[in-house]
Amino acid sequence: MTTTDTIASLALGVAIIAAIAAIGSWKAARNSNGAAQTLSRIEQQRLHTDLTPVFRCAIVANEARSTAMLRVHLEGPPGLLSHGTIEITASLRNDNPHRGTGLQLAGAPAPEEVRAHIWGPWKFSADGRDDTGRTVAPQQLAVGEWTRYGLTPTTPPPWSTTTTDDWRRDYVNEPVRLSITARSKGSEWTVPLEVPVTIETGS
Repeated sequence: MTTTDTIASLALGVAIIAAIAAIGSWKAARNSNGAAQTLSRIEQQRLHTDLTPVFRCAIVANEARSTAMLRVHLEGPPGLLSHGTIEITASLRNDNPHRGTGLQLAGAPAPEEVRAHIWGPWKFSADGRDDTGRTVAPQQLAVGEWTRYGLTPTTPPPWSTTTTDDWRRDYVNEPVRLSITARSKGSEWTVPLEVPVTIETGS
C-alpha cells in the first residue's frame, strides 16, 4: 500500500467516524427535542386543568313551581383573573345520557327526536334561548361575578301518553343537570353540574 493509499484510507475512516458521530448527535437532538415537546405538552395540560372554571349554581322556584331562576356564580380559580371576562354557555343535559341511543322500534320516535327532547324538570325561558329551551346564548362573566337565567317547567314529549301532571310529579325532586362550556384565550372547558331546586316559600 502506498502512502497515498494509506492517507486515503485514513481519510475515509475519519469521514465514517464523523458521519457516525453526526448521526448520533442528530438522534440525541431529536430525542431531546421530543422530550422537551412532551414536557411542554404535559405542562400545558396541567395549566389547562388548573384553570378549569369553578361555578356555584342555585335554582329557586316559586311555590307553584310555575317558574324558576337559575343563578350562576363564577368563583374561580384565581388564575382566571388575568383572563378578564370569559365566555360561558349554559345548556341542559338529559336525565339519562343514553336517551335516543337504542334501536328504533316500529312506530317509535326517531332517536334524534328522543335526544332533542329535554328529559328533565326545567328548560330555559331566558332571552337568547334556542327553540327547545335547552341552551342559552353565550355571556361574558368575570371571576367573582354572577348571572342568572329564567326557567320554565318542561312537558312530556308529544308522542308520550304521560300527562303533564304525572311528568312533573316524576321530576319533582330531581336536580337540574347542567353543562357549562367556558372559553377564554383559545382554551375551552366543559363543566357538568347537578343543581338541586329550592322552593321559595312565602314569608
